Amino acid sequence: MHPPRPSAPHKSGLRVADLSSQRGRHVATPWGDYALYLVDGAPVCVQAFCPHMDGPLFEGTVAGGTVVCPWHLWRYDLCNGKRVDAAGLLDRRVLERLVVDMAADGELVLRPPTR
Repeated sequence: MHPPRPSAPHKSGLRVADLSSQRGRHVATPWGDYALYLVDGAPVCVQAFCPHMDGPLFEGTVAGGTVVCPWHLWRYDLCNGKRVDAAGLLDRRVLERLVVDMAADGELVLRPPTR
């Protein structure tokens, strides 16, 4: 049996101004490694490593709301976590995501989605 995942919000130490629309920012959280991206001016948080072979997804190329894993070129939609390249029709793996909130001081705060 796995221990319960912590549910308290996690301060990322980053603000929107620290994010780029072209590259992810790696963030260690109580839930594992995630990456923050800027998509259409809004922060988005997904797992930092590719579900295929743990490639550093946060180092991948970002364009049009998608990120491409630098190891094997798998492409994922950052907003819904789904694989969007042609082979994604057969591969149903989805990137884990965290909810991103903004604290009163502008710091980005992460928490798991409610189920």
